[in-house]
Amino acid sequence: MTSVLALYRDHDALINMSSNQQPTLIIRRLSVDEYVLPKIHTKKIKRVNSERKPFSINPFPKLGTGHGVYVFENQYFKYEGEWVKGKKHGFGKLLLKDGTYYEGQFNQGEITGTGFKFFSETKCKYKGQFLKGEMHGRGIMEFPDSSEYEGNFVHNRKNGYGVMRTPLTQYDGGYQGNMRHGEGRMVYAPMRYDKTSNGDRYEGYWVADKRHGPGVLHCADGSIFDGNFDNDEFHGHGLYRHISGVIYDGMWLKGFPAKMASKLHIVVENTPMVIRQGTPFTITVQCLNDENEVVGDEGREIQITAGFKYYQPSKGSALFDMIEDVEDKPIDTPFGYQVVHYPLTNQEQENDGPSEEDEEQELSQSQTQLDLKEDEDENQNNKEEETKEGEDGEKLTENEKQDEEKDDGVDNSGGGVEEADEIPNNTTTETESVPLPPPVPNCRSEEGVCVWSDVYLAPAPPMYRPFVAMEEAENDKKSSSRGKPAINKDDRRSSIGKTYTAAKSNSILDKMRRQKEKALEEKYAKTGEYVLMVHDVTNPPFLGRTIEPAFLLLKLKRPEAKKRTKKEGKKWDTSQHIRRSMVATEGSED
Repeated sequence: MTSVLALYRDHDALINMSSNQQPTLIIRRLSVDEYVLPKIHTKKIKRVNSERKPFSINPFPKLGTGHGVYVFENQYFKYEGEWVKGKKHGFGKLLLKDGTYYEGQFNQGEITGTGFKFFSETKCKYKGQFLKGEMHGRGIMEFPDSSEYEGNFVHNRKNGYGVMRTPLTQYDGGYQGNMRHGEGRMVYAPMRYDKTSNGDRYEGYWVADKRHGPGVLHCADGSIFDGNFDNDEFHGHGLYRHISGVIYDGMWLKGFPAKMASKLHIVVENTPMVIRQGTPFTITVQCLNDENEVVGDEGREIQITAGFKYYQPSKGSALFDMIEDVEDKPIDTPFGYQVVHYPLTNQEQENDGPSEEDEEQELSQSQTQLDLKEDEDENQNNKEEETKEGEDGEKLTENEKQDEEKDDGVDNSGGGVEEADEIPNNTTTETESVPLPPPVPNCRSEEGVCVWSDVYLAPAPPMYRPFVAMEEAENDKKSSSRGKPAINKDDRRSSIGKTYTAAKSNSILDKMRRQKEKALEEKYAKTGEYVLMVHDVTNPPFLGRTIEPAFLLLKLKRPEAKKRTKKEGKKWDTSQHIRRSMVATEGSED
């Protein structure tokens, strides 16, 4: 594109020329490259490098350098301090209308350097390093609840190493994004009344403000966990040493062992378990989980006790008044009745029970006495029957009364049957205070198993209430069964001798039996049915859980008689005996 234009290099000179001097205009086409706009001269305005507005009435240092006060146009900010070339630079104070303020170093109009900032909304105070208006670098943040953080900040957030102190905790370790992250140590304050702190101490790794990864937790009660954490819980492999003495080394799932003992089991071949008086026995107990697997924890405290069936005393009895103050409350069992504690000990007993020779000697002596008495009684009865024939019924009634008295254990004739409840001469009537044997000590589990060896049922303590209640019940039954039906006089007369003999023999046998039982009960427990009880008494309970107890029926029987080997005598030689007799016969004939 071209245009026609008269162009002279000196335009002003052309205007001043006279008409005669003006040359002839030469018109020609100019190319775009030759087209040049005329220069326009304008007055240059010098820009002031300052935050101050022209309409501001605040005192401002000349040329924007020095000390001055400036209120921003929005009336929200106010700065008082040093200026350099119209910018905040040096030491100053910036106030916000909501009460927040900063006092410290400025650099080229920005909050950069070391300073102090107060946050009106949260009442927090920060003293430390800043970068372009943000907390950045080392600093100390004070919170209104007396908490304090001293450490590193990155863009207004706790990041890097720092120490956080609160009224309940103190943490020193790594931070990321205002949360505990990385390796650190947390110390909790001692136990408070509101249980907001427990005095624990944790050293390990953190992720997103929670314990995560390997670490060691020292509990205030003395328990120690050394293992892996996940989301603030025991998770993974870990070794836990509980204050009660329990040690568990294995896998954990969400705060609890992968295999947690839930019940006790008594290892026995047959139930009920048969034991003998004076013979020790062994008890093995296992700690099982719900899947009946043995849990291999260590140090769980297990207690073993025995019990006897509880008999409720009847009202009006002497035992009923005594039972009110009994502290030993009955214990429920899975066998349909309650029991009270019976002494169980592992103290070795001196005697092993009566031998077979003693039993045979007692039986032979008692049998001989019974045979002699029966013979005497038969002869006496025959004489009495002969004299009684033809007599009136008064003598018969007197004999019947005597027989009834003899049946009741009273001999008015001066001989015969002694009192049934007579105490033997070899027993003492005074009740001496015999100390109870020491109980079986508690056992600590090893790999989930407890074993007690050489355990005995001790003799019953004096006035053991279940035994007293049993005797009262038996006496009531005997007294109720004494009423006998009426018998014909003829039949009564013929059976007098037999009844008298049987009464005497039975009373002697009962007396000997009672003497023997009392002698055995002084050494051993009374034969009968007992209950063996096993309880978890770990204190404090491991992880707050007490496992279920176990019960076992015990049948206590008399001791087995020792087998005695018979001595072999000389064999009888029949032929030799015949020869000797023949020789003696021939000699007599001669």
